[in-house]
Amino acid sequence: MAAWEHVTTGLEHGGYTAWEEAQLAATADDNGRDHLPVFVVLCPPPDGGLALAQAIEATLAFPGIHLSRHERNLLVTERRLAGEGGWPNEVRTVVFCPRAMLTHLPPFWRVLQVGPAVAIPRREEDPPDEDLCATTGDLDPAVPVAAIIDDGIGFLNARFRDDSGRTRIRALWLQAPEQLADPEASPLGNVICGHVLGETAINAHLAVGGEEAEVYARVNRALLPVTDGALTNRRAAHGTHVLDLAAGSGPLGHDALRRVPILAVQLPPAAVRETAGRRMEAYLVQGLRWILAEALRLAHRTDVPPVVINLSLGSLAGPGDRHAFLSDWFTYEIARHARLGNGAHLRLVIAYGNARQSRLVARAELRRSQPLDLIWRVQPDDHSSSYLECRVDTNVVAGLRLTLVPPPGSGLPALDVPWPEAGTGWHLAGPLAAVTSVVEAGGQSLLHLALGPTVGLGALPASPPGAWTVTLRTTEAEPVRVTARVQRDDTPPGYRTLGRQSWLDHPQGWDWDDEARAYIAPRSAEDAPGCPVTREGSCVAYAGADDPSILFVGAVRPAIGLPGQVRPVAYSSEGVVHMARPGESPGPSLVALGDDGVMLAGRRAAGVVSGSVARMSGTSMAAPQVARALLHYFLTTLPADQSLEGERLSLTGTADWTSPDRRLGSGALAG
Repeated sequence: MAAWEHVTTGLEHGGYTAWEEAQLAATADDNGRDHLPVFVVLCPPPDGGLALAQAIEATLAFPGIHLSRHERNLLVTERRLAGEGGWPNEVRTVVFCPRAMLTHLPPFWRVLQVGPAVAIPRREEDPPDEDLCATTGDLDPAVPVAAIIDDGIGFLNARFRDDSGRTRIRALWLQAPEQLADPEASPLGNVICGHVLGETAINAHLAVGGEEAEVYARVNRALLPVTDGALTNRRAAHGTHVLDLAAGSGPLGHDALRRVPILAVQLPPAAVRETAGRRMEAYLVQGLRWILAEALRLAHRTDVPPVVINLSLGSLAGPGDRHAFLSDWFTYEIARHARLGNGAHLRLVIAYGNARQSRLVARAELRRSQPLDLIWRVQPDDHSSSYLECRVDTNVVAGLRLTLVPPPGSGLPALDVPWPEAGTGWHLAGPLAAVTSVVEAGGQSLLHLALGPTVGLGALPASPPGAWTVTLRTTEAEPVRVTARVQRDDTPPGYRTLGRQSWLDHPQGWDWDDEARAYIAPRSAEDAPGCPVTREGSCVAYAGADDPSILFVGAVRPAIGLPGQVRPVAYSSEGVVHMARPGESPGPSLVALGDDGVMLAGRRAAGVVSGSVARMSGTSMAAPQVARALLHYFLTTLPADQSLEGERLSLTGTADWTSPDRRLGSGALAG
């Protein structure tokens, strides 16, 4: 019988990285995936004596690592601005390191996160480096830039053309599995992730004419494996639909948005298909940095126009406050862009999440007489790993204990152990399951529980599906607040179904949900004391970002029989009101229409090819409407008159956003 093994090494970079490495080791074939994206902050070394400019120079020249071209350009720009001494600014970068180098990184690097392994074969040379603040581009500083990071961007669609019929897309990064420039041709060793289509190339496709679908098929064949299932080969694509809602313009009339240039990043299908977000986060951060680098490059020196970026993507992993990886990184990018762009405006408009009814979150206060008992239901035929994160609001874990019981009949042993010390854990060979303990930036202790796919995949054995029982208890007199959150692993629409979502159950059962017409509402504490499953905190994990330049958007629909009024859509996530930790999101920033009505689900916008339309619903469709309103605000308001209060007033009719409702935020988008 398999037995749980105590693990004390190999967990330095957290549970996700350790689990991914264990799975690769079990297959004995990493398919060339021998490099990992590492997200680092440059810091003064312990022995001092190194200026920031020197640390940047050493990073650019560090042997064995690889950088994307835009990362090199950003570091070159920061090196010039850093001056001769001191550390005047925080500088971050994304590097690709061979797996064996993770324990031999420079002492002036502080690792924030390590992404999943990638393969880096060779390819041809990249252009030379640029100082992005010294370019002489032609962007009009009075006209904002619309930007999007998504999947399936229909770049030939007429909705993204100007009055002359030419594309408004200045550049589109079609991301794909990483490649490395030939070191014999390029001593810099730049990483190439897919292909960038400039406006000249897109206009050349438009000038040739012909079937748009054929162009997408050729581009996808050259860039992606057939098994990846590119969305632009389909009738409708999420990214095209979202971009149309954010910045699309029709051929008739005088739509001001026809003047707005577009920058777009199309994420690799594999990154979007895996909704746990591990791959998505790695590509999303790189895409965000590329967009901001392009905005600087295309502007005239530091006269940079406002940039409005729509992100209708999300995951649930993380602490849910400002310490979450993406929360922290987004806040850094906003400050960095303003510094490099001489105060340039950047707005991130992000979908708040659709997981309200998915039963993924539980909260409780542990006492000696009141443990947290959860049933983690893992579905059969799940080709993806399942994850559960359990957090306590302390890094002192004395008296805390975990019991994990596999499904009845599985033949696997239970695990009953004290809460492991940080940097240690337990592993069930296969790998079938793992438990990892870490202390996070905010001082919280995290237990990361991972289960393998419930269907055998090659050399990987199947983990048993069914009811995994999770119990957390304390022997101390002081109560401990705990949050449990299941990570998403379902497959989004448009892709072959591989992942199947696990969820939390509880012996106290469920109440009737009038709107859903099913027993799926968590039973209130008054009816069933101790029932911990909740809909609060079902928002994206980085919704705790507290920068006013980041707007999280929930979804509403018209209220039946009440003209001009709206009500929250059932799926739109909730903020945290009860048992909230400091920094958790109390609600979205604002809301917009995610559906046109009860019987008319979704919002109507462009399909992939010109002239086609589709309907899609969700906070993903609400967010780009706010992005569109922001573009109009920056277009119609003189720079001298622009202010945060005026911006908020134009969006919701009120400038007071201090007490958002947990579902409606600070109000509905005007109009």
